[in-house]
Formats: sequence, structure tokens, C-alpha cells
Amino acid sequence: MKKSSSVADRRHSFPAAIPQTRIREARQAGPAATSRLFHLHEKLSAGKRFTVATLARELEISERTIKRDIERLRDFHRAPIVWEPSARTYRYSEPFDLLTGLRLNADETLAVVLAGHTFSAWGGSPLGKILTHALGKIARFAGDAISLPADLMRECLFTPDADSGAEPGSRWFATLLECILHRRVAALRYHKPSSAKPESRVVHPLHLACLDHRWMLIAHDEQKSGWRSFLLDRIQGLEPTEKRFTPPARSAIRNHLKGSLGRFTGEKEVDVRLSFSALAAPYVRERPWHFSQQIEERPDGGIHVRLRLNNLVDVQRRILANGRHVEVLAPAELRESVAKEAAFLAKNNR
Repeated sequence: MKKSSSVADRRHSFPAAIPQTRIREARQAGPAATSRLFHLHEKLSAGKRFTVATLARELEISERTIKRDIERLRDFHRAPIVWEPSARTYRYSEPFDLLTGLRLNADETLAVVLAGHTFSAWGGSPLGKILTHALGKIARFAGDAISLPADLMRECLFTPDADSGAEPGSRWFATLLECILHRRVAALRYHKPSSAKPESRVVHPLHLACLDHRWMLIAHDEQKSGWRSFLLDRIQGLEPTEKRFTPPARSAIRNHLKGSLGRFTGEKEVDVRLSFSALAAPYVRERPWHFSQQIEERPDGGIHVRLRLNNLVDVQRRILANGRHVEVLAPAELRESVAKEAAFLAKNNR
């Protein structure tokens, strides 16, 4: 009588040899095989004519490998592949989306982020580097609905002081991501520090981004008739509605954010030029302030830095934080604003 093994038994048993069928399956599931599957899917989706022989010649592989790829796509991924004798080609019998089973839903995407948070302590180790790379590949299947900078995972989730009683804004993450992916209008209760009580807002959620170490929602505000930024930890209530909206092109959202240094966003790009002392320069080289940063070295070890930003609010805060080690060269508006703020600081701290 054949014995049945428990899950625990199977987990701790080690076979003497790996069956050849398992080895073949592993090879078929490698990067090259995955690339071939997508190539095959594109041909079938576009209705291009091909046979096993013609595709084998095109990819410079054996006909046997092509047959295995077709079987894998049909049997494992449940693709509706049929052979059309009259046209002598393979085709899809109905529309098919290969990525349907691969895309992550909101909870799965949040789990990816949390995995990065959980294992962030391994960041400098070989295993940590592999994990970061793997999480980056997985995160692509969330689409363009989220900015997920791997080097900030540890800092951008669950960072409030545990003793403060504050509830992290990440509790809204999954719901907002579902609204973005499914284009659902959302009703918010949003509490700004300057307001006595929360405001009701109806928004079209467009994008989630981690800017200045804080999660932020980019959304079209129906009341304001324009795009606004909402910090997730200021949201006190969130209710998806059944109403749908048509989002703008993804390029419009990228353009909206590309000039932002932090959570503020403006409409017009400004050329910002700064001069850093030799003491501050290594830190600016090590951690650029913005992706547009250009550095010009000075003989004394200091640097001149040029940035292209769409607002001056966030950069002024960083300038003031660097104190005597930074000088504003341009624009004049920023130089005057920093000087005025510094004068107030000097007066208040005499």
C-alpha cells in the first residue's frame, strides 16, 4: 500500500536526484523561454501567419522547442490556440490577454511593498540585492499606477512613531490602487493642518508616488477642477464610488511630476542654480537632490549644482536645512526668499 506524505514530510524530504522532466520544466521557465512566449503571444494576437518551421528558423531554435512553447502557452497559460489548416497557421480562437494571470491586484501589490519593507535589513547583502531586483520585476505588473522606488521602501511605509498613536497613511494604499487601476471616482475626507476639520473631496485617483519620503496621491479634484496632491496620512476617510472616469495619458502624469523635488508641484519649470561648500558637496554627490541634477566641480572642492524644477517651495526648505554650506545663485526670486527667511531666523534666535 502506497504511503501518503504530509505537507511537513514533503517539505523536509530531499530526493536523491531531480527527475529529467523537472529539469526540462525549469529550463522552459527561464528568461529565454518567457521571452519566446511573449513573442509567440504577440504574433498570435496580431494575426500573423506562421508555422512551427518558420518560427523556428526566425528564432534560430529547434522545431521541438517551438512545439513545447506552443503547448506551454496553450496548456499552462490556457491560451485559446488552434491550428488553421486552410491558412496553414496557428491563431487565437478568441482575444486573449497573456498578462491577466500575472498582473497583481491591490493587495498583492501592497504585499510586494511590505516584503521590501520586511527584508530591507538585507539591503547591502547579496541576497538583499537579489530580492530588490526580484521585487522590482514583480512591481512592473502593477502597471503605471504606482511609483515604487526600491531604495525608499524601508522609509516610506509604516514610519510614524509607534508611541504617537498615529495611524499610517498606508492603510489607504490598496483601496486607492484599486481605484486607479479600475478608474473609479473616490470620495475623500481630507484634513489639512491649517483646517479646523476635514474637507469632503471628490477625486479621480491617477497615481501614487513616494515623494520626500511620504506617500502621496495625485488626483483630479472635481471641486477645484484641476490636479491636486493629497498626502495619504492626511486622509481620514475614503469611499470608492461606482462612478468611472477617463484618465489622462500616462505621459501627462510623468510630466506633471518630473519637476517635483518633494510633494509640491508647479506648472512652469525653473532653472535653479546652487553653490555648495566642500563640506556639503560629498553629500549632494552621494544623494542627488533631483534626477535633473547637473554638477560642476570647483577647484576648492565645492560644487555648482543645476536643477530643473517646477516649484521653489521644497528646494527652499532643503537650502535652509543646509545653512551656511549652500548659496543660491539663481533664480533671483529664490535667493531673495531664502535671504528673507534667514533674516527671520536670525532675528528669532538672537
